[in-house]
Amino acid sequence: MKASSLTASFLLAAALGGCGDSEPVPVGSGVDAPVVELPARQATVSGMVFDPEALYVQYMSTEEPGDDPGVFDGIPYLAASVVPEARVRLYGPGLTDVTSDASSGGGHWQVQGVLSNDTVPYVAEAIPPEGGVVFHSDESTPFEMPPATYYPTTHLRPIQVSRTQCIAQTALMVGSAGALDAVAQHLTAQGTATTVADLVNPARTGGVVLFWVHTPSFFYDFYLGSLDEVAGEASAGTLLALDWAAPEGLPGQSPLGFSVLPDPVSHIGYFALVLPPGATQPVQVTFTDTHPPPAPEEEMGPYGFRPLPIEPFTVTPRPGISVQRVRAGFNYPPHEPDPLEDPHPPEEDVSWLCQAPPPPDEHAGEE
Repeated sequence: MKASSLTASFLLAAALGGCGDSEPVPVGSGVDAPVVELPARQATVSGMVFDPEALYVQYMSTEEPGDDPGVFDGIPYLAASVVPEARVRLYGPGLTDVTSDASSGGGHWQVQGVLSNDTVPYVAEAIPPEGGVVFHSDESTPFEMPPATYYPTTHLRPIQVSRTQCIAQTALMVGSAGALDAVAQHLTAQGTATTVADLVNPARTGGVVLFWVHTPSFFYDFYLGSLDEVAGEASAGTLLALDWAAPEGLPGQSPLGFSVLPDPVSHIGYFALVLPPGATQPVQVTFTDTHPPPAPEEEMGPYGFRPLPIEPFTVTPRPGISVQRVRAGFNYPPHEPDPLEDPHPPEEDVSWLCQAPPPPDEHAGEE
């Protein structure tokens, strides 16, 4: 399975990089033994950096895309979407920032000496290379990427570094040729002259958050299928639904083929939230699967019956560009366990993903 090659590559990169633990401090014995502080726990965090818009366009431009796009080594549409020579900065409130060396030609990055923390998670900011982003391209590349300016991009997925190794972490980076261009064109057409540079200017906006609503994934969070018929609503700012078609230079269409829809329903589950300058209060964003309930004779789909449940997401405003992948949940009918069925094996240990636990439900217990 291709998933195994990805996991193996991350494990190999982590093993070669070491765990970043400090050398042990020699300690004497008896009454003269010195009192020393134990060194802070450290970890190695590694993963892949890629452009999620490029991944989508490359996948859609493939002659026979097949199943949902996946983040697995060796796939042509991923090879044409990873970002070489990028650096990844891990940061969080009260945490010490650490930055990786330049990513490999395959987009792999690694940060050593990350201080462990059991309560406060990090987030990953992908920093473009100084010479600009140059994507891999050969005869197998489905789509030739247009020139674009790339910006530091924060992936809002929290990374809870509470162990010595965190592998398969994704850092995301977007540029001026995708949704940002479509948003700038839309705002200009609405009467507010806007460029992509304005969207990343803190004096003009309080930041732009790109939300991509995905179908459930059968293998960790490595499958990135887009959920169709999704409506979005935000408690503040301007939330715009996006669409995609093969780029033809149509009015309002970006060089990568993205455009803003006139209504709040996206057929590819992609949205842009433009926050006003100076915004500081958390914003709740709610997504709804608008697919009609199944007819009595309708067969169940691979993820269960539509509509699928989607948990709301709360974003804290930050300047610049952020991306959040939102995952819909499965919706299978209740299943009565068979007393004669063999018991299921214990769940696999996935602590290497370093996923932070969900925040507490503020409305738990309310009627």
